[in-house]
Amino acid sequence: RVGLQRSPNSLLRVLAERTSATRQRLGSAAPFRAAARAAKQRETRETRERQRQTAAQRPQKEATMDAQLQQISSKPNSEQPAAYQSLIDATASSQDAAGMRTILERLLSDAVPQAASRAAAAHFAQAIQAKMTSDATTDLLTWSLEQIKRQAQSFEACDATLRQALFSRLVDAGDYREAALVLGGTNVENSARQYSAAEKATLYVTVAETFLEEDESVDAEAYVSRASGLMRDVSASENWALHLRYRVTLARTLDARRKFLDASMRYYELSRADDAKIDREELTTLLAKAVTCALLGNAGPQRSRILTLLYKDERLDDLERSADFAGHARVLKRTVTGQLVRTRDTSQFMASLMPHQTALLSDGLTIPEAAMIQHNLVAVAHIYCNISIEHCAQLLDVAPGRVETTAAKMIAAGRLAASLDQVDGVLHFHATQNALDSFDESIKALCLGVNACYEHAEQLAA
Repeated sequence: RVGLQRSPNSLLRVLAERTSATRQRLGSAAPFRAAARAAKQRETRETRERQRQTAAQRPQKEATMDAQLQQISSKPNSEQPAAYQSLIDATASSQDAAGMRTILERLLSDAVPQAASRAAAAHFAQAIQAKMTSDATTDLLTWSLEQIKRQAQSFEACDATLRQALFSRLVDAGDYREAALVLGGTNVENSARQYSAAEKATLYVTVAETFLEEDESVDAEAYVSRASGLMRDVSASENWALHLRYRVTLARTLDARRKFLDASMRYYELSRADDAKIDREELTTLLAKAVTCALLGNAGPQRSRILTLLYKDERLDDLERSADFAGHARVLKRTVTGQLVRTRDTSQFMASLMPHQTALLSDGLTIPEAAMIQHNLVAVAHIYCNISIEHCAQLLDVAPGRVETTAAKMIAAGRLAASLDQVDGVLHFHATQNALDSFDESIKALCLGVNACYEHAEQLAA
């Protein structure tokens, strides 16, 4: 508005003054811009010169490498392995990935005797693993495995070492799934070399651990199953660390596969280990994991037995005093004593859950929400003979439809002794024997059966 009140001449004068000032500023900055352009042009020329020199040197290097390989081929067969190994060491030490590719292509060709090529190829893989650290090493390892794939049975030692080296680099880069696939491709079952049960189990456990880093629980379970058949042949005293890794990996796999009650027992068994090499804090963490999985399991007799076992553990007071796991102990006590567990009671417990433990189920509930509703329905069954769906929903602080759906599933699965009157909207609970009493009766019946067998055997012996 101020500009519109001025005459056209005054506006032109102001514009000319501003243009002049701008030119002055640009003129003063011109030397800096010129220097920047010159530096950029110089850098571009230097980069092009380096590329030109590299391109010019490549044929020379290739010619030199070919000449060295031809010279080795002219030597007697007995001298060739040592000559190849010397060339491989020198090339790997110089971080020459292109030279290493040329060497491997030569070793895999028919120009090299098989005995020499096997020994040299095995040394080739070891040299990469021990001496090469450049960024091109990962690509070289991947390429080498592809080249050997066609003759993997002839170069098993080389293949296994290359896979170990590539596995380590991929793990360092955080690519856990690809690392697990590479290591899992190692041939340990039909290899000419006899792998011990401990070596096979170590590989399978390592692959499973790596898959679990990416939450690939299905693949992890497959490799844990392979290890399971081998662990009985692995000495626990000589390989106690492997046994511990296997047991932890098995528990983690069951946890990731949402087999929470089985995982809870595995974690609890680990938490009872009395080995002095295991830190006390780690045992407390394992106990907390056992409590977590037990609370997330489906309501029923098995869950009740596990929860009672954990509740009677003398370390529960230590868990309750812990800043990280106090919420676990409180929820466990309310669950075992048959009290209703409300949302405000589970805030700390919920915050400690892993992503797979809070997954959304098909009915729209998360795993902990479904577990708490199931527990609360069992707790209500201890108080009421029958209750309307509406009243039960108010007690549980959930929608009536949710109560009806969950109750129906539990009744169908035999985890809730009740019947559902959908016409009147009433849930009728049936009197049933306590789960622990039923368990005691089963043990009693088993003991009586063993006594009867023993008495019968004595009669036959007489």
